[in-house]
Amino acid sequence: MKEEPLGPDDMWYCPHCKEHRQAIKKLDLWRLPNILVFHLKRFSYGRWTKDKLDDFVDFPVQNLDLSKYVKCEDASGMSHIYNMYAISNHYGGLAGGHYTAHSKCKDGRWYHFDDSYVSSVEESEVNSSAAYVLFYERVDSDVEAKYSNGGEVGESSQGCEDIF
Repeated sequence: MKEEPLGPDDMWYCPHCKEHRQAIKKLDLWRLPNILVFHLKRFSYGRWTKDKLDDFVDFPVQNLDLSKYVKCEDASGMSHIYNMYAISNHYGGLAGGHYTAHSKCKDGRWYHFDDSYVSSVEESEVNSSAAYVLFYERVDSDVEAKYSNGGEVGESSQGCEDIF
């Protein structure tokens, strides 16, 4: 991951000298969890402005490979590959909006949830400029085999049969 210089608007506060100072922020990943949650920055706050960011973020639904971001090899031999199982979407602006969700259920299909309305959707439809929170689960050999066979996708992906 790249180092990020902190600018004049977001300087680091030094607890020793008790002053705000320019610094460089760097993040390292040493281990990865079984479930990853990405919160996309959809709101921008400046000194005088506040905006909703509706930029399209192209994210993978299958095979998100984080191997190159992990600082060292995981001694357990766990995979660094993830598959998406849900997305929370936000429509609207800063003053208000509406949330919907997409979820991949045990039947291997994707569904769109909008209040009390539920519909089946194609995987290609889940990526949109409204994506706000992305949910991924680690692919291990058991889960990978289930995905390729079109069966159950793992314990964290809940069934949808109760919603119909």
